[in-house]
Amino acid sequence: MRILRVARVIRVMRFFRELRMMIYSILGSMKALLWSVAVLTLMFFIFGISLTLGTIYHLDTIDLWESAETEDLRRSFGSLPRSILSLYMAMSGGRNWGDFFRILLDVSGSYSLLFLLFVTVAIFAVGNVVTGIFVENALESNQTDKETLVQDEMEARKDYFSHMQEVFNELDDDTDGVITMDEFERKLDDERVIAYFNVLNLDVSDARMLFTLLDYDQSGEVAVEEFLAGCNKLKGESRSLDLAIMQLEVRWLKEAFLGFADFMADSMNKNKTDGRTSPTRRLRCVKTMT
Repeated sequence: MRILRVARVIRVMRFFRELRMMIYSILGSMKALLWSVAVLTLMFFIFGISLTLGTIYHLDTIDLWESAETEDLRRSFGSLPRSILSLYMAMSGGRNWGDFFRILLDVSGSYSLLFLLFVTVAIFAVGNVVTGIFVENALESNQTDKETLVQDEMEARKDYFSHMQEVFNELDDDTDGVITMDEFERKLDDERVIAYFNVLNLDVSDARMLFTLLDYDQSGEVAVEEFLAGCNKLKGESRSLDLAIMQLEVRWLKEAFLGFADFMADSMNKNKTDGRTSPTRRLRCVKTMT
């Protein structure tokens, strides 16, 4: 139970984010590790058999099984397990592969070349492929970690709003908490402010239109809340700005239509009060006559 509680704490606390990523990466690489061990074992087995048979044939031919001159050869390649261990040490750095190469030179030049082939394949081919697979699995494990993705998104959002707050403070000359059109246009001549907007993926090619989009309540001033919310909507490619312009125009049309509808309703009510025939009734009479 205590272990489960500790694991739960590690999942929740942001302080352990890197530790959690490491654990998930290791666990996500277990399958790749098993297949890597299988491939390496097969490779060690194939090369180990060849080198062991060559060593045994060489020792039987010269009858030096008990000689001190062949002690290193017997210890390194005198049996299949010893050969596999020697190959593993040569690949992993447990012993310099040059030592094994010099030992095999006493057996035959062909077996020395076979050992060089093993070193080349093991280090430059199999080793790099296995490393790449491990790295890929580790990255996939971190990308599928929902908590890590959520935290990354929250941190990115927090950083974005922090940078936008700096931009707002840069635009607000009189530090009254709002930006006017004059302040906005004047500051957009500053290359530093333009660079700010470009880094944050905001199109500032049309200053007046951008200010109008940010000024949601059309008060002529943009408060910090309007600025942050508007910039968050407009960030990205230019079509995001085009979409915002269309939304603004639709909102204007909607307000104009509602105002016209209210005007028509007031006119109809006034006509009824004056005892006049309403436009709707006159229209019905015209239709009846036709």
